[in-house]
Amino acid sequence: ADCFSNDIHKLDTTNMMWTLISAKGTPARWRDFHSATIIGTKMYVFGGRADRFGPFHSNNEIYCNRIKVFDTETNSWLDSPPTPVLPEGRRSHSAFSYNGELYVFGGYNARLNRHFHDLWKFNPVSLSWRKIEPKGKGPCPRRRQCCCRVGDKIILFGGTSPSPEEGMGDEFDLMDHSDLYILDFSPSLKTLCKLAVIQYSLDQSCLPHDIRWELSAMTTNSTISRPIAS
Repeated sequence: ADCFSNDIHKLDTTNMMWTLISAKGTPARWRDFHSATIIGTKMYVFGGRADRFGPFHSNNEIYCNRIKVFDTETNSWLDSPPTPVLPEGRRSHSAFSYNGELYVFGGYNARLNRHFHDLWKFNPVSLSWRKIEPKGKGPCPRRRQCCCRVGDKIILFGGTSPSPEEGMGDEFDLMDHSDLYILDFSPSLKTLCKLAVIQYSLDQSCLPHDIRWELSAMTTNSTISRPIAS
């Protein structure tokens, strides 16, 4: 059926068998295009697209911006109190954990007809959100991007944004990205110095060749070229 779901299934990786979980507590609302991120033994569900009138599509979309927590040890949904600062509800965003906290980037809200490129951090201990403002030039507003954590870095690739060309004028008038960005949670002094050179357009002529090459790599379009037709 063409409907949303709020089921939880568990995969036993020893025998590769799926089990439908009989969860306790009030479950998260039916939705799709949400994120579900594990931190410790808890799963943090954020965002996604739901329908105002239930699990079936009626074109009355809602975008929840509340965190819903599932405890994998007790198979229970936990209540989380409202917080004074919240990111906008969205779908097709990226979510990842770092140092025991949840991060959310980008996404799309059809009711607002808006793509996002903001970065938010959720602390599961204080149950509070904080908007993060990274240094350097970040990605443009987008959804459907891929974010992978490698050590202290987040590698962001691709995504979809509104096309700058005239078209249908709705969410189907989109373009796909093939660019790559790196978010460094623990930048070295060398990296911070290179960012300062770029930010303030400092003279690079006296710098070693390898440093100038790295600066060029940091500021050159990173899109993947398409195959050349023979």
